[in-house]
Amino acid sequence: MRPRSDLQQAACRLRLAACPYRVRLHPGRNSPYYYVYETCTGGRSQSARGFRVDREGDLGELVELLLAAQRKLLRGGPGLDWRRLHLASGEQPSPDCGPLQTWGEIRLLIKSDIAPGGPKAKDRNPFSCFTDRGYFGRTYPDEVFARTEDLERFCLHTPDSLDAHSRDRTLSLVPRKTNTSGFYGVVQMVNYLAKRGISIATPELRTKLETLKAASGRVRAPAPRFIPTTAEVQAWLDQVQKENPLRGWVMAIIACYGLRAHEVWHIERLPGESNIQPTFMQISMFDSEAGRATKTGHRFALPLPEAWLERYRLNDVAYSREMLAELRRRNPIRTAEASDGSVQFWNNAALGRVVVHWLRHATKPVGEIKAKLLGWHQPRSIPGQRSPQAIQGRCKAYDLRHAWAIRARETTTWSTALKAQAMGHSEVIHARRYLVEQTAQQIERGMALQKALDEGQRSSPAPAPGVGQLLGSGPPLDPIATAFSAAELPEDVTPELLVLARQLMALSARS
Repeated sequence: MRPRSDLQQAACRLRLAACPYRVRLHPGRNSPYYYVYETCTGGRSQSARGFRVDREGDLGELVELLLAAQRKLLRGGPGLDWRRLHLASGEQPSPDCGPLQTWGEIRLLIKSDIAPGGPKAKDRNPFSCFTDRGYFGRTYPDEVFARTEDLERFCLHTPDSLDAHSRDRTLSLVPRKTNTSGFYGVVQMVNYLAKRGISIATPELRTKLETLKAASGRVRAPAPRFIPTTAEVQAWLDQVQKENPLRGWVMAIIACYGLRAHEVWHIERLPGESNIQPTFMQISMFDSEAGRATKTGHRFALPLPEAWLERYRLNDVAYSREMLAELRRRNPIRTAEASDGSVQFWNNAALGRVVVHWLRHATKPVGEIKAKLLGWHQPRSIPGQRSPQAIQGRCKAYDLRHAWAIRARETTTWSTALKAQAMGHSEVIHARRYLVEQTAQQIERGMALQKALDEGQRSSPAPAPGVGQLLGSGPPLDPIATAFSAAELPEDVTPELLVLARQLMALSARS
């Protein structure tokens, strides 16, 4: 730190010149920057982030800048351009980088773009750093001039390490991994800033980020999910019911129906409220073109296993309505009207985080569910080598949705179209994303069950009347296979006879 005598000499020089601006150390903070304020009552004040206390010559440069501002003021000029305090000493703004902009000006523009109806409303995640609670909203006052160096520092280092470094300058910054979706997001963000005319998104910075992105290769594989077994989920749900009835009901709904966390708030018809199929549950569906925020219809979710409906009172309509109303009261759904007049559900992500934090909350673990849910990840084996042991780890809320998909594959003969429609996504997404964590044993059991049904060794339970019309998908019922209600065929009916019967029925249908 500079000796206080140097600061006293600078203050004396400004005072003798009748300069309306003064310099001092930042009040009440161990800040590395000088602090400038006006002497008039209610005058402006702010940090001079371009002038460091521990850097030789910065104090003298800052005093000269303030005296030059006073001379402009005496000639009838505007006086001090406060944004210049955030340029390094002696630095001049480049004529090619456009007008100087404060963080407040930049954040106002971006917050408008990610608001309902804005051009980035459906893709706001890369720009959350500009919200009031985001990194730039927390770190820099709105009147502070934005610098390319600050934007680059955010792009190249993890947000957690940046926050820790701002609290303790002795802590090192942790570089971002450049082969992650998070880094791809900041590249997208900087390119958009340049498109919107933000001067700190310079061509040099964009080139540097694109070069790092290209050199990193393929995006790193996501962290493994830990999928619990059905027995483990049931034992855990039993504990949660006793610990907290509301949380227990929410987690049981998610686990039984394979919901996304925020979808619990958007339940329209609970189990027991349908006249066609009482076990079905109706949920709002959202348009992906509006960031899953604009309600466009509904889907029907299927319970698995159905025994959980009774076990956790999910089919008790009065109880479930009470739980759902309490959940919405504690965390209300927020809506907003977009520019095209449509109504958007604006806080789905925030609602989902409520449930996510019940299972895992890094900063407030005291708010987590006390009973911890553990699941399993099976590393892939290498041919010719011993199969690795399964790894156990803590589950996330979304793992319950994956568990539902794997449970349906392992224990039912439902078509992929039916399972995908029940979960609210495409068949391709269902196969590529939700069955990745299947173990070899689960795949084998599912195939054995399907093979037995296809060969007529098992019967498929006939759905209630009208189910086919309601779902609008799935293969037609096999009248031969469903003619037998027993688990096994009669002794005088062989699989060969079933194949022949199917062929005869197909011929008769063509004729």
